[in-house]
Amino acid sequence: MDSILNTLGSTWTALGLVFSYWWIWAPLILVFVYVEALKEYNQKVYKAGLKWITYELKIPLDAHKSLKAMEQIFAGLHVVGQSTPPKNLWEKYKNWRDALFKGKVKDWLSLEIVGTGGEIHFYIRIIEKYKSLVEAQIYAQYPESELTPVTDYMLSFPASLSYSDVNVNALELVFIKEDIYPIKTYPEFDEEGAGKDDVRRIDPLAPVAETLSGLGLSEFFGIQILARSTGDAWVKKDQAVIDKLMGREEKKGKTAADSVFEGIESGAHSISSAFFGPGEPAKEEKKKEDKPFNQLNPGIQETIKTIEKGTAKLAFESGIRMVYIAPLDKYDDGRMRSVAGAFKQFSTQALNGFKPGLSTDITKGFNKSARSLKNKKKIYKSYRGRDFPKKPLILNTEELTTIFHVPDVGVKTPALPRIEAKKGEAPAGIPTV
Repeated sequence: MDSILNTLGSTWTALGLVFSYWWIWAPLILVFVYVEALKEYNQKVYKAGLKWITYELKIPLDAHKSLKAMEQIFAGLHVVGQSTPPKNLWEKYKNWRDALFKGKVKDWLSLEIVGTGGEIHFYIRIIEKYKSLVEAQIYAQYPESELTPVTDYMLSFPASLSYSDVNVNALELVFIKEDIYPIKTYPEFDEEGAGKDDVRRIDPLAPVAETLSGLGLSEFFGIQILARSTGDAWVKKDQAVIDKLMGREEKKGKTAADSVFEGIESGAHSISSAFFGPGEPAKEEKKKEDKPFNQLNPGIQETIKTIEKGTAKLAFESGIRMVYIAPLDKYDDGRMRSVAGAFKQFSTQALNGFKPGLSTDITKGFNKSARSLKNKKKIYKSYRGRDFPKKPLILNTEELTTIFHVPDVGVKTPALPRIEAKKGEAPAGIPTV
C-alpha cells in the first residue's frame, strides 16, 4: 500500500512540475503545430498549381517487343523527381525553406491501368514540363505506338461520391518484407521453347486484363502506380538485411549518450591509472567472423545475388492503389479479389511480395462499417488527386516494368488498346495546294 501511495505521490509531483512550467513547453508545441500546418497548406497550394498532362498509350496489333524496351523507358524517366543531396548546411536550409514556405515537393508521375465498360486503357499522367521527355522515351522504344493527350478520366467522377448509390472497394498495397527484397519480375515469367530463339512469355498482366475486360458499362476499376526517382539511400538503410543473411554481427549506431559514457569511462580509467598504476588491459571481445559466401546455404546465396542484382538498378519511390466503383445493383465483390489476387504472382517465399495496407475491407475491431467508409473516402480522394503516399515502396525499373506495361501480343483480350496501323506522315516533297 505504501509503495502505491509513494508512486502516486511521485506521479502527482511530476505532473505538478510539468504544469508549473507550461509557459516553456506549451509555446514550443504550438510553434511545432503551426509549422506543420503551414507546410501542409503550402504543399496543397504548390500541388494545385502544377500543370498536368494525361497521355493514353496504344501499341500496334503486331508489336512484339521484349519488356526490356519498357524497362528502358522507365530508366529514361528516372529524372522525374531526381534531386541532388544537399552538400552542406546552407543547402539543407534552402531545401527546408523551400519545403516550408513554398510547399515544394519532389515531382512524380502516375501510371494507370483503367477498365470500364469492357474496355482497357493505359494512361501516363505527367507534369507538363516532362511532356517532351515522355514522348521521346515512348517513341524511341515503340515508334509505331500512339501517345495521345486526353482529358483526365477522373474528372467524370465527382469530388465526393454518393455512397447511397454506389459501392467502392479500394486498397493500397505494401510490401511483405523490407524494400531491399525484390519481387518476382518479368524475366522469371519467360519459358524457353523447343527452338533456340523460341521463348514462351507468360505475361503477368494477362489475369488483370481478363478481369478488366469483363467489366460492365457502369463498372469502373483503376490501378494506379505512382513513381518518383530515388537514390541509393534506401539500400544503405536496409544493409542490415544483407548483413543478417551473411551472418555478420549487427552494427549498432553509436548514440550521443554512448559517446558521453565512453568519454566518462575513458577519463575515469586515466585517473585510476595515474594514482594506482596501469590496471589489467581490457579484454577485447572476439568478433564473430563472417562466413565465406560459398559456405552459405545455397538458398541464401541465391537470395543475396537476387537482392544485389535488384539494388544495382535505378529505383523509384512508389505507391500502388486500386479502386473499384460500381452501382449497388451491379457491384461484384469478386472484381477486387481477382485483381488483387493477380498481384500474388509477384510474390515468392524467399523474396518479397505485396499485401493490403490501407483497405476498405475491415474484418476486425469495432465500428467496422464506419471505418470502412472512412477508408473508402480516403483512398478515393487520394486516387482522384494522385496523392503520393507518405510511406512509399521502393521499386526498381525491372519491378516497375513487371507491374506496368502494355500486355504482349500473346494476350488476346479484345479490350486491349491496340491500333490497326501506324499513323505515318506524308512523304516529303509532295506538292500542296
